[in-house]
Amino acid sequence: MSFFFRILRNIGWRPVASYFFLFGVFIGLAKLYNLNLISLWFFVIVSFLISLILAWISYSSLINPLTEVTSIAKSVAGENFEQYMPAFPQNEIGDLGRAISCMARRLKRITDHLGAERGRLQAIVSGMSDGVIIMDSWGRVILLNPVVEKLFRITNEASKGKNIIRVFRDDNLEKMLHESLETGKSIKKRIQLSAPDRRAFLVHVIPTGADGDTSEVVAILKNVTEKQKYEEMRSGFVANVSHELRTPLTSIRGFAETLLDGGCDDPANARKFLLIINKEAERLSRLIDDLLHLSKIEQEGFVPNLEAFAIKDLIKLTSEIMRAKAAEKNLTIEIDTPEMLPLVHADPDMIRQVLLNLIDNAINYTPAGGTIRISAGIEHGCMKVDVRDNGIGIPPENVARLFERFYRVDKARSRDLGGTGLGLSIVKHIMEAHKGGLQVESKVGKGSTFSFLLPVAEKEQGKP
Repeated sequence: MSFFFRILRNIGWRPVASYFFLFGVFIGLAKLYNLNLISLWFFVIVSFLISLILAWISYSSLINPLTEVTSIAKSVAGENFEQYMPAFPQNEIGDLGRAISCMARRLKRITDHLGAERGRLQAIVSGMSDGVIIMDSWGRVILLNPVVEKLFRITNEASKGKNIIRVFRDDNLEKMLHESLETGKSIKKRIQLSAPDRRAFLVHVIPTGADGDTSEVVAILKNVTEKQKYEEMRSGFVANVSHELRTPLTSIRGFAETLLDGGCDDPANARKFLLIINKEAERLSRLIDDLLHLSKIEQEGFVPNLEAFAIKDLIKLTSEIMRAKAAEKNLTIEIDTPEMLPLVHADPDMIRQVLLNLIDNAINYTPAGGTIRISAGIEHGCMKVDVRDNGIGIPPENVARLFERFYRVDKARSRDLGGTGLGLSIVKHIMEAHKGGLQVESKVGKGSTFSFLLPVAEKEQGKP
């Protein structure tokens, strides 16, 4: 009975109506020919069996294939393209099944192609050095690439679907995105964003729609903080260089004009003016030499001429060079180095430049009768060299800026002493080129200690 009802449920009303039609025909024939009850039931049973056969034929040829086609269509709708496709009969239902099979194969090819394109796009976006933000027409985040995640310390999964203002909390970025969304035009602007530190970004917002139908916008964020910092440094550097060059040139030109206007007639004043001109020319020469030296060190790909040498011998040689200048101020230079010191692996000419700058600074800022002590020793597996003086010292607020170009604690005093303001900056860059360390300790009125660390030569490191 369940089989019979299942057939009736699947075959619909047409076979059942056929059965009742045949039953009515047989009843009419029975009355027409005055058949008895047995004959009547015989016709009823025959009509029922014929209807059942017709129902089975209808179910087998129509309903069952249609059920299979429906099942296949549901699977295709569920993105299940890898399935068995039966051989359909050569009729309308078969044509429908074959069309669905063809559609499934084409959908599979399209889906595979879109998946490959999505993978390539994801790889491109993830591999970009700039940040990428994609926002929909409702102002919700669709995608953040790893650069944005790292810069703003957020995640793509946590941000997806949230309003852009809730994720970045910046009105400038939100206004740019919505303006591009509303106008359908690209916008490029430099703005400041908290990431979480305040940083400068060049933001390029591009709508993705065509023919003015904008559904999404893509924002590309280029971090230009370092570039802006370098631009400011370059601007300041040019201004400082111009000022430093103008001062001696103005002095040289002024005294030269004085001599030309008759100053040569007074031998005493002429000699005085010539000494000043010579001093300013020397200062100008030192400034140019320091600028060239600094430029050379800062060049990309610059590599020091590394070799193993004895730092003790270099300290003695450099100290002897500076003793004459120290003697002019009645200063004493002392050397405190152990008898046995390992070799260092560095550029001897550049380390000599470091020692000359540090000793020269110590001489300039130590009052008459003071002492400059140079010592060396091993600390944490590195060679540490100290240049200590008992001079005027450096205020704590100035220590952090000592190694900036043209920075002077006492500008007037430094210029009077002939300083260019580049010595400590050169020291810093030399240490960076050697991957060494640089330290400063100072107390106002008690003196300063400048220390630098260098790697020990490898063959010396292996000794017990």
